[in-house]
Amino acid sequence: MEWMIPGSGKAGLPLISAISLASMAFIIFSSICLAAPDEVYGTVTNIVNGATFDLEVEKADPRVEQRTERVKLADVKTPDMKTADGPAARDFTYAVLQGRRVYLDIDDYSHNGRDSQGSLVCVASLSGAYGQPLAAPNFNRLLVDSGHARLDNSTDNEFDPRYWWDDGYGSSRFSSGALDDVSQDIREELLPKIEESAESALDRAAREMWQWFKAQMGL
Repeated sequence: MEWMIPGSGKAGLPLISAISLASMAFIIFSSICLAAPDEVYGTVTNIVNGATFDLEVEKADPRVEQRTERVKLADVKTPDMKTADGPAARDFTYAVLQGRRVYLDIDDYSHNGRDSQGSLVCVASLSGAYGQPLAAPNFNRLLVDSGHARLDNSTDNEFDPRYWWDDGYGSSRFSSGALDDVSQDIREELLPKIEESAESALDRAAREMWQWFKAQMGL
């Protein structure tokens, strides 16, 4: 027997369909939230080169193994330290990051978030006046904008540098604008169907899913 939800057309909306819609919305929303700019944060204690530095960890992640971790900025390449431009890139990174709090989004595709040298592969975000992570621009992008690095997009990590610039994309893999667009689609298309399903006294599961999802979306 298939449970049907009244008021949703001639045949009604199957209960299983309502639950599936809620589950789909949860999956979409959860995937967006995976691009977290603050999985780890700490204070920069040493600059190795323009794209590599050491971080004294204040907030850890399961992939963090040491109190001080070496960080490699994802998808950017700075000049070798043996070249004339290498020290300049290092000095730029030193001027911006040394002694300051930095937030890290660790690559989810690499084994344990690390490259072959054992460094954490990350997109780094600067901190604001109150210590909060700044959504844009991230430091990887700043290095490129400054002329001290070039893009070196790796398909082996989760990041896509296209989203670092304000050209209709955001400053991270999922910008606030992209998140707003997806949230609007969810509100306008999925949520009304879930809410309709939740109105049925028979559909307790969908009703509970609706209440949970409204809380997650801040509705």
